[in-house]
Amino acid sequence: MFKFIHSFLLQFFTQLGLSDITAKLVSALAIFVGLVIVALVLAYIIRLILVGIAKLAIKRRERLWLSALLKEKIFRQLSFLFPFIFVYKALPEIFGAKSAAAAFFMGLINLILIFNVAMIISCFLNALTDVLAQKEGTRDKPIKSYMQVIKIIVWVLCSILMISIIVNKSPAGLLAGIGAFSAVLLLVFQDTIAGFVYSIQLSSNDLVRIGDWITSPKYGVDGTVTEVNLVSVKVMNFDNTIVSMPIKYVVTDSFQNWRNMRNSGIRRVMRSLNIDVSSIQSCTPEMLENLKKIDLIHDYIVEKQAEIEKFNAENKVSNDIPPNGRHLTNLGVLRTYMRTYLQQHPQVDKGALIMVRQLQPKEFGMPLELYCFVKVTEWQAYEKLQADLFDHFYAVLPYFNLRPYQRECQKMDVKAM
Repeated sequence: MFKFIHSFLLQFFTQLGLSDITAKLVSALAIFVGLVIVALVLAYIIRLILVGIAKLAIKRRERLWLSALLKEKIFRQLSFLFPFIFVYKALPEIFGAKSAAAAFFMGLINLILIFNVAMIISCFLNALTDVLAQKEGTRDKPIKSYMQVIKIIVWVLCSILMISIIVNKSPAGLLAGIGAFSAVLLLVFQDTIAGFVYSIQLSSNDLVRIGDWITSPKYGVDGTVTEVNLVSVKVMNFDNTIVSMPIKYVVTDSFQNWRNMRNSGIRRVMRSLNIDVSSIQSCTPEMLENLKKIDLIHDYIVEKQAEIEKFNAENKVSNDIPPNGRHLTNLGVLRTYMRTYLQQHPQVDKGALIMVRQLQPKEFGMPLELYCFVKVTEWQAYEKLQADLFDHFYAVLPYFNLRPYQRECQKMDVKAM
């Protein structure tokens, strides 16, 4: 049938007055174009069938692989494969196995098929990346980096095959020539090669995973890792800006990863309140009687009073002035109160370190640092809990005859304004 069509077209164009050579070329081109049109129509029909079946299967039951393949349009690429294979097989039947026209058009079809196969592999690798990104064991790995390297290898091999068809040379000969051209290739792909090496280091050392919260003030990074590729680590900051951090500097430079904090379920509180040094004093008997009314430190004050009175009596210390002997101070009692308050707070982790300590006094008073771990890691809830703790501690300072430090400033008369 194909030979009959070829003969008919050849005779038709000859009767139109074309020369034999021109008639052969035009008829061959017409047949080839016709075959391509038929192939495209078949591809369209096959695509409708494949996509329809996939959507129907997904509708009946959610299938992760099918959804990913459909999203990456792999069925569109697959629909071109079989019609063009049919065209490739039909060409020798039409023009003859040894004809120049068959060789030329088969070369074009070969180029199309190689490109199509490369696109199918790329779509499959993209779908594989999407699937692995949703799996529990691989979602935090830099899968995209590895897939990009595989795609580069696939496209390089396909490019070599396509060039070998165009220049009519063996692929082995081209590879030998590329070996001599390797220095140039290394120069062109140096960033890709370096990125691949850094990606392996990133994964093997488990430095960053997708979903980690990282901070790096140097690069303006403070947010969640959304993507790791051969070139960069993409981070969505908490203000919804996107920052691309070069993958090289993720490996070689310093940054802070909050993953362990999230995994442990506890987060550190380390903040100070500054006490006015002039308000620190020894506790008088009247002060101690008032402080005993605070339930959290009642037993502590009673025990310490008994211990101090026994010590002073054994050492025959005169209590006429505070420097003689041992005495409780309002700052020391406050530290005990704060530590006890934290130990009984339901949101403070009792198994982690709980400490209230004095820091080096500065021009802003005596820093009294609170150090503990709370069972809240989410940012908003954490800041609320931290604020509640310090609201309480600032509010109880007057009960201990202590004042927070605040720099004096000139007061403005608002009414006069």
